[in-house]
Amino acid sequence: MNTTSRGGLRAAPLLLTALFGAALLAGCQSDPALVQRIHDLDQALGASRKANDELREKVSGSEQAVKSAQAAVARLEGRDSAYQDAQARLEERIKELEGITQVPGGGGEDGGISYERIPGGFKVVVQGEVLFNTGEAELRAEGKAALSKIADKLKGGTDRIRVEGHTDNVAIARAETKAKYPFGNLDLSLDRALRVADSLIHEGIPAKRVSCGGYGEYQPRADNGTAEGKKKNRRVEILVLAE
Repeated sequence: MNTTSRGGLRAAPLLLTALFGAALLAGCQSDPALVQRIHDLDQALGASRKANDELREKVSGSEQAVKSAQAAVARLEGRDSAYQDAQARLEERIKELEGITQVPGGGGEDGGISYERIPGGFKVVVQGEVLFNTGEAELRAEGKAALSKIADKLKGGTDRIRVEGHTDNVAIARAETKAKYPFGNLDLSLDRALRVADSLIHEGIPAKRVSCGGYGEYQPRADNGTAEGKKKNRRVEILVLAE
C-alpha cells in the first residue's frame, strides 16, 4: 500500500467498472435473450424520450393557447366595457329625445313620435300625419317644428343618419298624384324621405352623415287590414347608427 499512489486508488473503481462492463458484454454475447432484452429496453427508452419530447411540445402549445385565451378574454372584457359605455351614452341620448313626442295638431293621443332601440343605435319613428298631408310630400309646419327639435339633438354627434319612408298599401288614386309619382307608393315614400333628410340637413346635420330610402308598403309595421294598422304603416323612420 505504501508504494501505491492516491491516483491509483482513485482509478481502481473506474478500472473495475470497465472490467465488469467488459465481462458483462462478453456474457451478453453468449446470451442472445439478454442481448434482445437490452435491445428492447433501449428501444423503449428511445420511445419514452420521444413521447416525453412530444408531451413537452404539447404542454408548450397548451401554455401558448392559454395565454392566447387570456389575451382574448382581456380584449372581450375591454370590448364589453366599451359596449356598456356606448349603451349608457345611447340611453342618455334617447332620454333627451323622448321629450319630443307631442306634436300639436298632428300626433294624436300617442304623440306621433316614438323611439326604438335597434342594433347599432336607435330610431325615431314619426307618423306620416305629423309630417305630411295624405298623398303629399310637402312638410307640414308641425312636421318641420318636430324635425327641427330632433335635428337639434342629433347634429352634435358623428352618427350616421338614415331616413326611410314608408306607406300603407292604399294605391295612389288621384290622377295628378299618380302623374307625379309614376312608381306609386315607392315613389311617394322616397320623396318623403328626401324631404325629411333635406330638412335635417338644413337644420345643421352635415349632409355626409345623411342618407335616405323609400320602401313604400313593403315593410309594414302592422296589419294593413285595419285603419289603425294603416296609420302605423304610414311613417318616416330616422335611424341613428353609431360609426
